[in-house]
Amino acid sequence: MTLVSKLARLAAAAVIFAAVPALAQNQPGGLAPTPQADSPPLGGPVDGNPAQPGPGIPRDDILDVMVRRALLTFNDANISGNYNILSTFLHPDFRQQVPPARFAEIFKAFRDNKIDIAPLLAHKTVYSESPSIDADGLLHAKGQLETRPWRTTFDLAWRRQGDRWWLWKINVRVRPPEQ
Repeated sequence: MTLVSKLARLAAAAVIFAAVPALAQNQPGGLAPTPQADSPPLGGPVDGNPAQPGPGIPRDDILDVMVRRALLTFNDANISGNYNILSTFLHPDFRQQVPPARFAEIFKAFRDNKIDIAPLLAHKTVYSESPSIDADGLLHAKGQLETRPWRTTFDLAWRRQGDRWWLWKINVRVRPPEQ
């Protein structure tokens, strides 16, 4: 085979290769079109994160994430016995006052009873009081997870420093149905 015939075959293959996507997208069940540089990405436009909450009470969805994150971090610390994890989410002033070893003492009953609240976090959060910010600037969230027959309640507070809410208080109770 001569060089010219090899080049001709290569050119024909390139034309066929280039035409396949165009043909396939016109066929029912064919391939999806390739997005152009100026078109939005597949799946729609990508928006940035929502604006950071101001000094007031965070939006409901943000507050729900804050509650679940605090409870899940609390749970991870109890399951692992490593309260350094929980300590990293505490307000720096609170962290200085209460070392991780003190949390190990406070939440010993959770470890001894092998209480794992992670599966409970799939349940809806219901506030027993409207979330509020008190005169000291603490954001309070008090309520329960809709769990039955066991009752899981929480009383949480955060203190804002800069553009971040830091955990200031955590009180979690898991009660059997008869209590």
